[in-house]
Amino acid sequence: MVEGIKIAGVGQHLSAHFVETELSCQCCGRLLIHPYLINKLEAFRQLAGKPVLVNSGYRCPAHNRAVGGETNSYHLKGMAADIQVPGVAVAELSRLAEQAGFGGIGVYQSQGFVHVDVRDYSARWRG
Repeated sequence: MVEGIKIAGVGQHLSAHFVETELSCQCCGRLLIHPYLINKLEAFRQLAGKPVLVNSGYRCPAHNRAVGGETNSYHLKGMAADIQVPGVAVAELSRLAEQAGFGGIGVYQSQGFVHVDVRDYSARWRG
């Protein structure tokens, strides 16, 4: 591992319900993950009672630019994930994210997912 970034191992568990490849960068396979993110994702998973799909976790700078991410995105810090739960409405995902204690919660109704992050202050928005 170099400066907190490593190449994700195939199927290596980060927690009971999440593996490295789910949260690694989709373009290069690198992984930077804050332990609070994993803890809160697990809390969210317990509240949902169903598998959580991670659309996007860590993003390297090149991938973040390619997807139009914010220049100061929490994805770049390994502190954010875009998630969905099949069969669960985005409004309910937002409510569960609130219960799980995420600092940042962005609701992307038309895309069907919620952005969650572990910033140390409360931020809410609709995308």
